[in-house]
Amino acid sequence: MTDISPRQTHVTSADGTAIAVTVTGQGRPLVVSPGALCAAQDWQLLADALAPHMSTYAVDRRGHGASADSPDFSIEREQEDIAAVLELAGSDAILLGHSYGGLVTLGLALRQPPAGFILYEPPVPVHGPVGGAALAPFEEAVEKGDLDHALALGLRNFLKLPEEAIEAFRREPVWSVRASMTPTWAREVRAMDAFGDDLERFARLETPTLLVVGELSPPWLTDTSRRLKRSLPNGSLVEIPGQAHDAYLTDPAAMAEAILPFALKPVSAMGDRRGDITGTGGRC
Repeated sequence: MTDISPRQTHVTSADGTAIAVTVTGQGRPLVVSPGALCAAQDWQLLADALAPHMSTYAVDRRGHGASADSPDFSIEREQEDIAAVLELAGSDAILLGHSYGGLVTLGLALRQPPAGFILYEPPVPVHGPVGGAALAPFEEAVEKGDLDHALALGLRNFLKLPEEAIEAFRREPVWSVRASMTPTWAREVRAMDAFGDDLERFARLETPTLLVVGELSPPWLTDTSRRLKRSLPNGSLVEIPGQAHDAYLTDPAAMAEAILPFALKPVSAMGDRRGDITGTGGRC
């Protein structure tokens, strides 16, 4: 019997940084680029749900989990990290990007289109800067070591969560874990704001793409995904009822049900659109 239990491995990115990857399951590979306050372990419930059907390669992005970091941070370095994991996973891998991890994968896909693409609420700043003036007080709280306050500021000002949602989240055990990750959030929010609001550049991305939104997610995120879908020539969208920005944690079975029909399509059905399109792309 094939062992589908999780196992950790590492790849070496283009700049020499060691990137940790947790591999779970069997079948078609799915490479996951997590969001800003998440690591590979946060995707384990979904990986377990997918294990009979897919091999999930959940990435610890640089500076998170068991991955190393580098002082030379940029979203381009993160794209190189994901490219290294895609090479490990194989040419038929589906690429999934969540939140900020979705921006990382969007930039990569313009240069190196995957066989298939899943985007879960990427925060393209079409409604204005994600951080903007709110970055300064956030970074001050981090510098003072007040990570609880920093997390509250980020949830309020970056994700635009209502106060009642923040207070409910504060009572959950995972609050302290998310707070511990806030020191890397500022650089990622800066990368979000620098990403640009031009959605038309993605009209050249012919890769079959599934956009996933939660029924209860912040409206600015779901609106961004719906607008992005209209820019993609091969885009489709699925909404997960009763869920928000983290269905992979709160209802992994529902998320697996939402993505499996797309992810298990044969490559021939999706269309082989993995050639290099750098020459037609804009700045990512």
